[in-house]
Amino acid sequence: MSAPTPPQDTLLLDPVAMHIVNRVAEGTVLEGTLNFKGGLLLQGTLRGEGEIAGRLVIWHTGQLQGRFRILGDLIVLGHLGGVTDDTDTSTAIECQGTVQVASTGVCTGSLSAARLRLYEGGVMQGPFRTLQRERLLPVLDTMA
Repeated sequence: MSAPTPPQDTLLLDPVAMHIVNRVAEGTVLEGTLNFKGGLLLQGTLRGEGEIAGRLVIWHTGQLQGRFRILGDLIVLGHLGGVTDDTDTSTAIECQGTVQVASTGVCTGSLSAARLRLYEGGVMQGPFRTLQRERLLPVLDTMA
């Protein structure tokens, strides 16, 4: 009898259901101040700074470098930061949602996010910080 196979995590991606309306194709390099309305499928390279108002999927061939704010979730199948064995100090990413680093994903930049899910085989070289939601006290009405 063979040993039972351990259960594997599966990451399903459906760009239409995820409202991904923008794409940077493999082989394309964009640099500068970049803002995307809606989700982004990154198959090429994005360098600079800016904001992605939706989910970001960094494909196996994709690379993100610089300072970016992501208003949705982040799925890393490729490279976040430089392609190096060390920390990329020039890359700082803030993700308002959940970061998922797949088994093929490599993060060498600084990462701040509400939540993190690291799949077996995924690499986290750079620092990670959990974003803390401000704890607001309810406003009390005073009677005059």
